[in-house]
Amino acid sequence: MNHLVLSPSQHNAQYWYAKLELGFKCDQKRTVLHHRKHFGPVRVQKMLWPEKTGVCHAIIVHPPAGIAGGDHLSFQIDVEQYAHAVVTTPGAGKWYKSNGKPAFQHIHIHVKNHAILEWLPQETILFNGANANSETIVHLDPTASFIGWDLLVLGRQAQQEKFEQGRYQNHFKLYRNQTLLVADSLSFVGNDRWLSSCLGMNGCAVMGSFWAVPPEKFRANMHLDEHIDLIRELIMRMNTPVTLTILGDVICARYLGQDVRQCHDAFAAIRARLRRYWFDLDEEFPRIWRT
Repeated sequence: MNHLVLSPSQHNAQYWYAKLELGFKCDQKRTVLHHRKHFGPVRVQKMLWPEKTGVCHAIIVHPPAGIAGGDHLSFQIDVEQYAHAVVTTPGAGKWYKSNGKPAFQHIHIHVKNHAILEWLPQETILFNGANANSETIVHLDPTASFIGWDLLVLGRQAQQEKFEQGRYQNHFKLYRNQTLLVADSLSFVGNDRWLSSCLGMNGCAVMGSFWAVPPEKFRANMHLDEHIDLIRELIMRMNTPVTLTILGDVICARYLGQDVRQCHDAFAAIRARLRRYWFDLDEEFPRIWRT
């Protein structure tokens, strides 16, 4: 496995940069991390193989635990053919109150043919006064599969904090074979009318988005319709404010409410069902979620 440090020589001194590159490949039916390259305090804490099929579970760690004004974080994740990786984080990410500078996070993912990536970060907490700019771009080769989510919490709920000042921008794009499948953009400022409007957040503090692209053999409408009907039954039993839809052959779910654990549990349940339907795998939650 390559383990290199990026050179900071070209970095702009106005920003504090950190970058992590990860490359997964299939080695004798087991997925391994064969490429790791970093600059700044972003690391892979460890790799685990809790599943008999050789799926690699990796934990990304950002020791400062949050992103402050002037920070510029970049992640590049590549999954080679026939590899299967699960990538998560050890705890909630945080966008701290800005010092006057914007903060940025860029996530670029490429999943190659017959490979699977599960991108399952824990929730992001947006502090009052943050100036946050986030971008996630996922490129899938024609037969690649993907399951991912994004959980956003407005303010520190334990302190009953509201997002009264600052700015948040988030862009998510999902491509397959260079064709855009999903484009999702969100932009608001502190005390934005959208936060209280029934056409927006409706006064809620937690919003979640979930996306899943099946293996090629399950992309026929009859398969996805059957799967989403079964998931709807599950969500109804959980009595959780989650809506589900199909965009082309992408399964999408949305949560809007007040309880980030409820959102996490609902998305984890959907992910567990899709793992069983699509890959014949058990749910196998990342161990870090239980600590």
